[in-house]
Amino acid sequence: MKNYRIVFMGTAKFAVPTLEKLIKSEHSVLSVYSSPSKKANRGMNLTHSPVSQTATKFKIDLHTPDNLKSSDELNRLKELLPDIIVVIAYGLILPPEILTIPKFGCFNLHASLLPKWRGAAPIQRAMINGDKKTGISIIKIDEGLDTGDIVLKKEIDIGDNDTQIDLENKLSKIGAECFTNFFNLLDKNEIYEKQDNSKSTYAKKILKSESKLNWNNSASTIVREINAFNPKPGAWFEYENKRIKIWRAKLDVQDGKPGEVLDSNLKIACGKNSIQIIEIQKEGKQSCSVEEYLRGNKITKGTILQ
Repeated sequence: MKNYRIVFMGTAKFAVPTLEKLIKSEHSVLSVYSSPSKKANRGMNLTHSPVSQTATKFKIDLHTPDNLKSSDELNRLKELLPDIIVVIAYGLILPPEILTIPKFGCFNLHASLLPKWRGAAPIQRAMINGDKKTGISIIKIDEGLDTGDIVLKKEIDIGDNDTQIDLENKLSKIGAECFTNFFNLLDKNEIYEKQDNSKSTYAKKILKSESKLNWNNSASTIVREINAFNPKPGAWFEYENKRIKIWRAKLDVQDGKPGEVLDSNLKIACGKNSIQIIEIQKEGKQSCSVEEYLRGNKITKGTILQ
């Protein structure tokens, strides 16, 4: 196998398994690009991205520009003489001029089975939609939004109890494993698969306003939303002017008025069927089991939640 010269661009934890895989491989990671560090704790400390921390740990050259548009940035990349640029959960859009710098192109690991769920929130949108399967796609980046030719895909099932973070962790590990096969395909100069744009769907960014539960929805929809919003932004309802987050719940067949508390264990009726809360968090408190919550709080049977 050819030894490839790689520039890696990423920020979020999702990108870390692939970065570690590449660093430990026979290939050369020339430089790691990540988002600039952010101020935290009232500006007293800087928070470094998971990718930045990984690059520092392995003593890889780290670069954190605000953007990639300047001639200085383009020249810096050209001087690195990369064979490929790998982009995963980076946060910056690559200017078209960058796409032609690496010898073999720029490649992105995307957390969906493209062309389905192009965009910012593919994992959560797949879960909310009730998809039974998801996966990863490695694509050659073009000027469109997740529209590039597909190098390879790997499919997995979405479990009934999977949360957003569960799926994210599974997919990030699978994505890292797929890069071994990716380099084999690159060596063979394989012809990549064109995306069928007629089958594309868009995974728009999750808005905080979406995380407020609507009890008129079916119980199955609400459980999917609870799972999809765990850990961010957290599905919630309001009770006595306090925001209550639900982290885990299961389906129940009992019916009632939407939002009605059906028993003393916080079973709540939905538009169809009901949910039994398993893990809950009162505003300003730690998350806990519903049993622990009910030892110090009471929501009376028959209450209609908003």
